[in-house]
Amino acid sequence: MQLSGGSTYIISLPKNWIEDLKIKVGENVMIVKNSNNSLTLFPREKSEQKKKSTAVIPSSQKDSGEFIKRKIIAAYLAGYKTVKIKTKGMRIPSEHSKSVRDLVRSAMIGTEIVESSSESIVIQVLTRLPELSFDTALKRMYLMASNMVRESIEALEKTDTIHADEISNMDDEVDRFSLYMRRNLVLAVGNESVLQDMGLRKPSDCLGYRTVVSRIERIADHASLIAKRIKFIEDEIEPKITSKIKSLSEKSLEVFEESITAMQEHDFEKAERVAEKVNHVIDEEKQIMSKIKETEKNVTIIRFVLEDLRRIAEYSSDIAEVAIDENIQSIITEE
Repeated sequence: MQLSGGSTYIISLPKNWIEDLKIKVGENVMIVKNSNNSLTLFPREKSEQKKKSTAVIPSSQKDSGEFIKRKIIAAYLAGYKTVKIKTKGMRIPSEHSKSVRDLVRSAMIGTEIVESSSESIVIQVLTRLPELSFDTALKRMYLMASNMVRESIEALEKTDTIHADEISNMDDEVDRFSLYMRRNLVLAVGNESVLQDMGLRKPSDCLGYRTVVSRIERIADHASLIAKRIKFIEDEIEPKITSKIKSLSEKSLEVFEESITAMQEHDFEKAERVAEKVNHVIDEEKQIMSKIKETEKNVTIIRFVLEDLRRIAEYSSDIAEVAIDENIQSIITEE
């Protein structure tokens, strides 16, 4: 480290590093200060660091539409800006074309099919990353999932199958946000500037938030399952049992909300309280379950719904545990 002119510090880099990175004299480089007080030097400008080459996915007659979709999602999550599905000397199977279009329309935020021919389909990610701060996107995803739980219980009370179908369709929107957020997390792990733009503190935060996103997605899945079970109800569920189910759902939603709040506010104590409340929800589910008679109408559906609500509380506990792990430093001292 050298001081030049009284206000500028200069460091030298080994020649073999420069040659390996193919940096030329006069080129711009970027240095980023990381959250752990280290410095990262990028050999090219920031905008170029975010670019990734096109991912080319081969398509053949033997592949199923689902197989192609899984490849596209993997490339999207890996951070590619362009994904190209291409065949060799043959037409793209109609099943593949339909799968790709359905996927882009229903599951991938900010993507469009920008080019299509008999032998290739090009998907472009148009959304600037990150379009939303991570906390804002997480809050939206949480609100969608919690509304799904609340509305599925309302539809269950009224045996409203039409509303139940609408709730099931809401699950697609939660899945879209899940993919979008997981993609951002992958990019943030390897790029400090993206991490800062997203409002995260350090790369290790990405691991915890990936767990949180996964758990919210699973909670929405269970809300969708409750809605799907409604069409199998033969007669109205007894009001006494419905009341108990509603009470349990409110408690599950309460711990879900508090777990998200603890995560976003970095509140260790609140996360600890959530973990305790979840145990009470599980105990109450067991008590209700034990009192349901085998001769009860719709006994199988009732038990499945109770299990769904218990799982929602357990997934909330997983979110609270992430908040506890991420914020343990706030309550301990080091010797």
